[in-house]
Amino acid sequence: RLRLLLRDPLFVRAGGGVNHRLDLVVLAAEWGHGRRQGWLSNLHLGARRPDGGFVMVGKTFKGLTDALLTWQTERLSKLATSAGLPLDGHVVEVPPTLVVEVALDGVQRSTRYDGGVALRFARVVRYRTDKTPDQADSIETVRNLGAS
Repeated sequence: RLRLLLRDPLFVRAGGGVNHRLDLVVLAAEWGHGRRQGWLSNLHLGARRPDGGFVMVGKTFKGLTDALLTWQTERLSKLATSAGLPLDGHVVEVPPTLVVEVALDGVQRSTRYDGGVALRFARVVRYRTDKTPDQADSIETVRNLGAS
């Protein structure tokens, strides 16, 4: 059953709302534009592969407050520089050490990401400092959301 969701007076969409939550690993972030210029904003999210590595399943910049953007930019910048990764490109890669809880409406098949799926209407709930990357959700868990 569809219901009307109002997030902003200028933005309306019909949908079923948040149906799922996943714990995913931050693989990279993009420097923001406009109001978010100077902050690492758009997160590249990965799910755990059976071999212990991570595969990208989507991106999100939704749900981030100014305080969280400030913390996230400082933390991701430190992770990148300590790993010898550059900060000067549009996309800043980071070691897969941070777990983030993401709320989403669902998952759909996609050839855009290596995981073969894409997150629908994903938004950050919080960083999971109580979890390690090996406790992140697996790619199978993510794919199974698309089958339901």
